[in-house]
Amino acid sequence: MSAKVTYKKAPLIELIVEIRWTVQVLGLPGGPPIVSGSSSVFDIWFHGLAGALRADGFLELERLVPHDSPVFAYQPVFRFKKPEVPFPIYQFGHGIFTINAGPPNYISWDDFRPQVESGLQALIAHKPAAANVEDFSVASLRYIDAFREELRSGMSNFAFMRDALGVTIGMPAGLLDFAESEDQITPTFALRFPLKEEDKSSLTFQLAVGRIGRAATNDTIMDTTYSVNRSLTVNTDEVLTVLDNAHDVIHGWFTRLTGQLHEKMIPIEQHAK
Repeated sequence: MSAKVTYKKAPLIELIVEIRWTVQVLGLPGGPPIVSGSSSVFDIWFHGLAGALRADGFLELERLVPHDSPVFAYQPVFRFKKPEVPFPIYQFGHGIFTINAGPPNYISWDDFRPQVESGLQALIAHKPAAANVEDFSVASLRYIDAFREELRSGMSNFAFMRDALGVTIGMPAGLLDFAESEDQITPTFALRFPLKEEDKSSLTFQLAVGRIGRAATNDTIMDTTYSVNRSLTVNTDEVLTVLDNAHDVIHGWFTRLTGQLHEKMIPIEQHAK
């Protein structure tokens, strides 16, 4: 049996599974996608989903959009969570469903996958026929990591990106001489490219400097998203197949990028399920 490696001191802040489907909107192209039509079908879907999630222990419900505010497509309207723990979280809106995870509850994809599966099953089982959702249009998996001082070993964010992660931004010779100090350079790096797969998949990779939550210092923030933008059957198994592949790609990307940090992150082998 093969073993998968996770890390005791992984830099993970949040993992987000996102599923989208097409909804009717008002407005001009490029404008805000205000949801059109009656909300009754959405309400039926919401109440069915809420009941299923409540039975699974997600007893806390938060409305994210005020009742008197316009409702936009692909914007979470409701959030479901378990009492007294930050994760996991389900979010539901017009054309969007997300499943969010993070520390301390998230251990590995294999451990989290059943939560994804049960959420998808609840979403699909309570979809009203009148919703006219024949397929999903997007499935994505996003990881947000923050490399704090402990993993950077005192390096500035600029030096850490360059020397530890191997990510460099080419500049004409001598231009960085204008900087007061290398430690004060605030780099931003963004990359998006289609993958070598026959699945209309792409990877978006971003590095920046910032603070997340109650962080006391500016850290290196890494944002990695695998996305499939094609018609997906409204079927749990098909969506999970896409997400499993997304995890494998992102995990491989992360492993190669952080090669110098593996010892500091403390590898833990887990037997593949």
